Amino acid sequence: MVERVIIDTDPGTDDLAAIYLALTSPEIHIEALTTVFGNIEVETSTYNALSLLEVAERTDIPVYRGAGKPLVRQPNFAKHIHGDNGLGGVERPKPTVSESKKNAALEILRRCNEAPNEITIIALGPVTNVALALSIDPGLAQKVKRIIVMGGAVRVGGNVTPVASANIANDPEAARVVYESGAPIVQVGLDVCSKVKISNENLDRIKASSTRPGDFLLGATKFRRKAYITSLQVEEAESGVFYNDVPAVAYALWPELFEVQPAFVSIETSGLLTSGQTVTEFTGQWGNPDPNTSILMGVDGERVANRFADRISTFKALAR
Repeated sequence: MVERVIIDTDPGTDDLAAIYLALTSPEIHIEALTTVFGNIEVETSTYNALSLLEVAERTDIPVYRGAGKPLVRQPNFAKHIHGDNGLGGVERPKPTVSESKKNAALEILRRCNEAPNEITIIALGPVTNVALALSIDPGLAQKVKRIIVMGGAVRVGGNVTPVASANIANDPEAARVVYESGAPIVQVGLDVCSKVKISNENLDRIKASSTRPGDFLLGATKFRRKAYITSLQVEEAESGVFYNDVPAVAYALWPELFEVQPAFVSIETSGLLTSGQTVTEFTGQWGNPDPNTSILMGVDGERVANRFADRISTFKALAR
């Protein structure tokens, strides 16, 4: 069966890679892209969403602008990793279609209400839009098929603080709303994202294919690799790249390549040093509450990376 998905996104080089994987996959039908602040301002993320669809010749997919800031905090952007335009400064084609005038959170609600238990939300950025939708209609939790959240860290450290990943730390209050909603949650955290390296050999395969989307992705990736050298993560920059959003789409495609462990997860919102931490109950110290999250704890990273390169190297966005 084809998986119907809404991709909630803040493109972002790794978002670009993940969306292109989805576009080339017959197992997935993208219903819409909804945009959010995160790697860059929401205005830029919306423009990037339209541009990346332009490159892929899939302007039939609607784009809905969403939240421009966290629920209660000020936004923190990641331009040092993604560049001022979110895509490493690469030249973006001017979109030939416009964003929808409808709001992202309301559109998420509408689509899930019209097709209960059929639509998966893949959240590649802060989950503010999803939290807003759940706040407007808590019944969404029983109408969405599942919410795949790219974020969190259980057995590894965070990437913006010692304990928190960027997407959760950027709006921990929103994450708490989502995790406590009762919706089926799949957490695709740094525990698996750190194990899916797109090697230089796979990047070379994408380059040799000379597809317009592949070239666009590789152009955007150059800034990201330089940024990791600057931040002393030289090993990544020299031997490959981690597109952290790719495993979220890969799980929707190939769940058999992942190890899943159910657990109860709570989001820290008030800790001075731990805000945004995904606090996970494995030990029974909280009285064994019922699991609210399926956590991805292991992955065959090499197979995911190879399949990603296969799809991008033979890029053909599948129109529906």
